[in-house]
Amino acid sequence: MTDTDVKGDTEPRLRRERHVPGTVRRMTLLDCVGLGINGIIGTGIFLLPAKVFSAAGGLSWAAWVAIGVVCLLVGLCFCEAAGRADKNGGPYLYARDAFGRWVGVGVGWMALAANLFAYGAVARGFGRNLSYLVPPLSQPGPQIALAIVVILGLAALNYRGIKPGALVSDFFSGAKLIPIALFVAAGLFFVDWGRLATPPPAGVSTFGALKVGGLAALFACTGFEYVPVPAGETDNPRRNVPLALFGALFGSIMLYVLVQVVFMGTHPNPAAADKPLAEAAGAFLGPWAGRFIAAGSVISSFGYLSAVALVSPRYLSALGEEGELPPVFARVHPRFQTPSIAIAATALICVGLAVFADFDRLSDLNNAAVFAQYVPTCVAVLVLRRTRAASGFVLPGGPVIPVLATVGCLLFLNGINRDDAIFSLWTLAAGLALHGLWRLRGLVLQPR
Repeated sequence: MTDTDVKGDTEPRLRRERHVPGTVRRMTLLDCVGLGINGIIGTGIFLLPAKVFSAAGGLSWAAWVAIGVVCLLVGLCFCEAAGRADKNGGPYLYARDAFGRWVGVGVGWMALAANLFAYGAVARGFGRNLSYLVPPLSQPGPQIALAIVVILGLAALNYRGIKPGALVSDFFSGAKLIPIALFVAAGLFFVDWGRLATPPPAGVSTFGALKVGGLAALFACTGFEYVPVPAGETDNPRRNVPLALFGALFGSIMLYVLVQVVFMGTHPNPAAADKPLAEAAGAFLGPWAGRFIAAGSVISSFGYLSAVALVSPRYLSALGEEGELPPVFARVHPRFQTPSIAIAATALICVGLAVFADFDRLSDLNNAAVFAQYVPTCVAVLVLRRTRAASGFVLPGGPVIPVLATVGCLLFLNGINRDDAIFSLWTLAAGLALHGLWRLRGLVLQPR
């Protein structure tokens, strides 16, 4: 196929196919809920409670509430913005429609980067969780090899259609909740409630503990933004996307708070835990419980990976579809109707990330990049209310929720590590430079 064929036919074909009713690749409300749960609940809740406890002490449960409230406010903004869109793109589309092409490209690029960092982080963390059951996986080499196998396997699955990937996401969204629910239900009977009075680290105020602890918890709370991305391949997106996003996010945050309470109230040394939930379960129920929770962490990690593998390529394909990057990234497979080139490209990038960085480094980079899509989406809601058609979901209180969401994001953004912030700025600059080169190429080749 020539460049002319791609430019002249790909985008119209994409637009036609995204709106064909009854097509076999449409996602249902259940698919969207499963995508949301898998996007939010993954490796983070199994590995981060000790880090949150070290930062906030007995206030660590409140740190989850603090960051959870901010994410919930941001999620509500995503709900209203999603109600004005019925095709793929998520925050890229909202920013582009509100602020113009260059801002949209910047937001879309950073949304893609955040997802790739998260994908690589959890792929590396997958082996770390599994090492509780398979000790040889405690070494970096086997962890990297397993990450590569998982990334390429999920790419092959999603290459064959959105519905197989959505079904895998649905299954793991239910399966992952079983061990976490049992951990909470059994662990509440063994909690030492006096641990909740543990003070924050010396010299840290209550506000500082909530901010630092909440930032440490952020990685486990992100992922709700995945739900609007495949809106163009979803049944009744103006209804199903907001319902799925809000329900999955609210339920996950409540579960996280209970998990943190059980962890810090049962673990012998919560500040020094390596695999917090498995070790805590082993302490209050015995070694079999630790192994059960470790197995649950593996299931949860794989469920998250199934969700992010489904969503990440569609950020890239949306940029190609809109002409912001070469349209080859939007090319649809003639048989499976999936963005095949975007799926292959994101898989290869994630393999590279998993090879050269570990869970901790990639999760920090994700935290730094994720605000680049949250803040513009919150502000975009206020603009889109004046410039776009009515949404199927309108927030009450006028500007109150978008403003509070923006302020909350900026408060936590203030705690980002300087090196991570600089890396995010370089990532943004690289994306805008690629877009600029593509546009310049188009101007040079344009007939005079």
